[in-house]
Amino acid sequence: MMNFSLHTWLKRYRMTVGGILLAITITSYNTLAKSKPSAANVPSPASTLMKSVNSSKQEAVQVIRDYYSAINRRDYNQAYLAWNGDGAASQQSFKQFKQGFGNTKSTTVKVGEPGEIEGAAGSLYIEIPVTVTAITKNGTRQSFRGSYMLKRVNDVPGSTAKQRRWHLYKAKITQVS
Repeated sequence: MMNFSLHTWLKRYRMTVGGILLAITITSYNTLAKSKPSAANVPSPASTLMKSVNSSKQEAVQVIRDYYSAINRRDYNQAYLAWNGDGAASQQSFKQFKQGFGNTKSTTVKVGEPGEIEGAAGSLYIEIPVTVTAITKNGTRQSFRGSYMLKRVNDVPGSTAKQRRWHLYKAKITQVS
């Protein structure tokens, strides 16, 4: 008879423990489901990428603004270093670069809508249109129009922070009347 009682007790105990485990599982699942943000509040990978691209475009635009700001302050060293390769992409020595602005009193730059960021061979490129107005030391106004191509290295192992910043890479600027 004792075996029968033990058997009955084990059946009841298993049912009770099973019921408790089921209740815990259901409660945990409901709590987890309520704590997860809804799909509408979670940014999609595409929207996260777009924010990153827009931020990178604005960083490239800022390089151009900083470049002309340095020229206006006559900080030709900073302006020269805005060019890729520590100025080498300007295709001028520092002395030639500085002399090129010898007759410039001030500049203003209007930056147009940046193009799309394109990748090639471990680097990113973006073309940005500009309109530049320069005032010479004798007060003559000169207008220029064109674009800058900027370059930066992709975020790859071994790249430096300096390489991952945008730099002026090429200029297609012509004087207009």
